Amino acid sequence: MIHHLAARVCHILAAAFLTLSALPAVATTIPGSSGTALPEATELATGITVRSIKDQVRSLRDAQGVVLLGVSSMGQSQALPLGGGVPPLGFGLQLRDLDTARLDGRLMTGNLLLAHSVNDRMTVFGGLLVERLGVDTAFNNGRIDSNGWGIALGADYRVSDALYLTGIVGGMKLDYDVSRDGGAFSGNFTAQRQFVDLSGDYMIRAGGAELTFGAGLLYVRQHNAAYTESGGVAVAAFTSEQLSGTVSARSLWGQAEGLQPFVDAHAAFRLAGNTGLAGALDPGDDSNWTGRLGVGVLRSNASSGLEAGIGANFGDGGFQGIDLSLNYTYRF
Repeated sequence: MIHHLAARVCHILAAAFLTLSALPAVATTIPGSSGTALPEATELATGITVRSIKDQVRSLRDAQGVVLLGVSSMGQSQALPLGGGVPPLGFGLQLRDLDTARLDGRLMTGNLLLAHSVNDRMTVFGGLLVERLGVDTAFNNGRIDSNGWGIALGADYRVSDALYLTGIVGGMKLDYDVSRDGGAFSGNFTAQRQFVDLSGDYMIRAGGAELTFGAGLLYVRQHNAAYTESGGVAVAAFTSEQLSGTVSARSLWGQAEGLQPFVDAHAAFRLAGNTGLAGALDPGDDSNWTGRLGVGVLRSNASSGLEAGIGANFGDGGFQGIDLSLNYTYRF
């Protein structure tokens, strides 16, 4: 009797062990499982886009009563007045290496903004956004590739010589190609993204140095359309949302016509939100904060402006990759 009972216990334990050892393989067969990493990619891309727009807006504040054109990178962009009514040419690019628990790959974002100073206190701006993503996803041996474009509009208001308030709204349309199980199953779908950022900056100027402290709120929402995988399985639509609090600090020094180095820091903290994924796919919120430390240089003269920067990114799990930026503008 005891021998028979012991044999049955051994069989049960062996079956349990085999089941548990098979779970990672089974998990990758879940339809749409590449979407597990999509909310994180959405949040990171939007954060980079908004941060670069705000960096450009800061450079527009010193111009009064003129129209300006500039392209933002992840550092400080130089505002350029339109001489002779001819717009300058501008090009800006942000490249981010993604090395998180869920994402391994590259992200590129860029924007081109046109701004106008309404009066000595108010500046309005708008422009085009672009985005390209290519990452591998660890959870399901999957892949996410996307391209997108959009627009952003906003206003910057000078409360005093030191305090500024900025509001930005934007929308993007994106096309995604996804796969899982090493490419065994694939699909494609479209997505719509909206975001709102409200922030304030307090600036301290002393001699040739400028120190800026910022704080704000960023809301981002993305609706991902339903699609059918190559195996014929339907994947339901889902919507992710996030509300984050942001803080930043930035120091720029040197003469305006010379080489101006800068150092900046930025952090975002999740306040509320959800992935919108079904329970079988929802990975939960394993990243409650992200941060960045960056350095760079800005050089401008009467005809052009050139800026280059590099930043290190961090999160709950530690180091999460570097970013590079390059900005060049030319005035005729």
